[in-house]
Amino acid sequence: MNRVLTAGAGVIAGLLLYVNASAQDSEPNKWAPANIKIDGQATEWPKPLQFYNNVTKLFYTIANDQENLYVIVSVPDPQSQMKIMRSGLTVSINPTGKKKGGAGITFPLTYNVNTGAPDVPEESRALIAGELKKQLLANVKDIKVEGFDSIPDGNIPVKNTFGIQTTSSYDAAGNLVCELGIPLKVLGIPAGSDKPIAYHFKVNAMKREDKKELEAKRAKGEKPPMPGEYADQFALYYSADFWTRQTLATQK
Repeated sequence: MNRVLTAGAGVIAGLLLYVNASAQDSEPNKWAPANIKIDGQATEWPKPLQFYNNVTKLFYTIANDQENLYVIVSVPDPQSQMKIMRSGLTVSINPTGKKKGGAGITFPLTYNVNTGAPDVPEESRALIAGELKKQLLANVKDIKVEGFDSIPDGNIPVKNTFGIQTTSSYDAAGNLVCELGIPLKVLGIPAGSDKPIAYHFKVNAMKREDKKELEAKRAKGEKPPMPGEYADQFALYYSADFWTRQTLATQK
């Protein structure tokens, strides 16, 4: 009898999990705020953001208007923040609805930004680290694209002619906020389409070279090259990702 009840409970739990996953998978986008601005601040977005993914530790909302698709991500988790600061967040969009491939954008690309690392007292280090992070993000010049029909793979300027907008910053609560805006036509999505669109979010792993560099500097008693404290944890060197599928919102 107990085995039957246990098995039944397992089936019900599995069904509930499937229903919950399917519900999120079939959700429509939000209609973009009228005053939307890609500035790395979430002030115009309804709170809380629409979804949370426990694998990547990301809060996110996907929105659109008649011409553009928008993604906002809030990252409170320190490990995910560190990985994104070193290796970027990749958002891929597949208009066919298939959970593979698609056109991808990776940002922010801070690894080629050098703002210098001032020698400061230990008690001031946390404050300086926060300011350096903001400065790093403000000085990003490129984003990486791949899989677009009309844009060659590789790095393109943040201020580009394709209408792709990206910005990242830290909010007052210490969350890393990443915003993306992209014209629907660049993705090959007709305005008003009711077909599901697949989205892939990937928090890229820190590079193995980063680990060697950081450990060597730490062994010599030097400060890490990146602002903030070094977290020597296994998960930093593995990416985390998920797929979801949503339809375009319609204006009410």
